[in-house]
Amino acid sequence: SEAPNGNNVTFDLVGVEFYNEFIPCVGGSDFNQENVDEMMKGWRSLNISDDLLGAWGYVPATKGRFDNGWWELSWESKEAADAAWAEWVQDEEAMAFLAANESVMVCDGAERAAWDMTFHRDVYSFGPSAEDGSFYSEFFPCKYNDGKSSDDLMESIALYNKWLDGLDSTGFYAYGIYAGDGTNELADFWWGNFHESSENAASGAAAWLETGGTAKASLEATATCNVPDGYDSGVIYDPSQPQFSKS
Repeated sequence: SEAPNGNNVTFDLVGVEFYNEFIPCVGGSDFNQENVDEMMKGWRSLNISDDLLGAWGYVPATKGRFDNGWWELSWESKEAADAAWAEWVQDEEAMAFLAANESVMVCDGAERAAWDMTFHRDVYSFGPSAEDGSFYSEFFPCKYNDGKSSDDLMESIALYNKWLDGLDSTGFYAYGIYAGDGTNELADFWWGNFHESSENAASGAAAWLETGGTAKASLEATATCNVPDGYDSGVIYDPSQPQFSKS
């Protein structure tokens, strides 16, 4: 779980709190995988902030709460994110690039939402992710039950990790917790599941229902999580992988 950040300093991802932003995006008339790949390649050639730790894209795969897709950005802090955005919107080359690609995708940076994101398990404990950067995501909106808090969630997560330890690996799986500030009506936190494929997500959900046991009971006592939104997902930017680094 060692990964370099923008300053080429390695750190353990587990337990580190990141400042992650989700930007709503809508596909245009030229939205298809080939054009998106070309657009992402062009974006990686722009003056991307050295403080950006990673970026991922999400295209709705299920009829969910949102009609739009998302672009996720990961930073070490709000200060780093705000400083990078201030530079980005003044970058004439970047603004021209976005304007030229509006028929492929339009993302509304002003409407971005931020969450404090943490991994609570080695992201590669079930094996490596796909070389092409693709994966399948599920985001569950969760609200704490009366009297429950993040301390209770940590206890539930410890039991969840223990349950995961007993599973046979059937392909890449990782999860992350996106904590809010308590002002979001939909969720106190989002639980993000990241699978190799939608088929793996379905089999994982079935296993959880059948064998979740103590961990499942603990999590359900801690928070009420509603049905997830599913997304076909992919890596946009990862400085630790040459094919997804700045070009």
